[in-house]
Amino acid sequence: MSETFTFEGIEFDLEIAYRDVTGVEWQWSGERTPEGLPLMWECSHKSLSQSTITFPDLYWEHGPLIPVRKLSGEDFRAAIDPNYAATVAAGYVETPAAFGARITPVVPAAAPQLTAHHLPSSPMEQSGFRRFLNSIAGGNR
Repeated sequence: MSETFTFEGIEFDLEIAYRDVTGVEWQWSGERTPEGLPLMWECSHKSLSQSTITFPDLYWEHGPLIPVRKLSGEDFRAAIDPNYAATVAAGYVETPAAFGARITPVVPAAAPQLTAHHLPSSPMEQSGFRRFLNSIAGGNR
């Protein structure tokens, strides 16, 4: 029977290694704290230290933890769609040409060159605005 540890409602098998989010592999040292918490150690080839960390601290500081195990042929077959023919028939597979067209970036057309006649007229050219400015400056009293 394998050793397990339940943390936050999740049961962890302590007989297998776990990988943290940075890719470091951790394994149970076979020891527990006086409170019953499993002590984990880094088992990568780069680690010269045999220092341990409790499982909850490892989970919170380096988690989530991903179980490391050997994959079988069945695992690989389960990862591939078992009914590939039905997937193709449903239209979920595109042709290489359609894929190429979808991933090729669309080059936008060159923007037209703007000239002075494309810009709105200046407020100073509007007679009402010029009259307003003169009234503020005191020119037409």
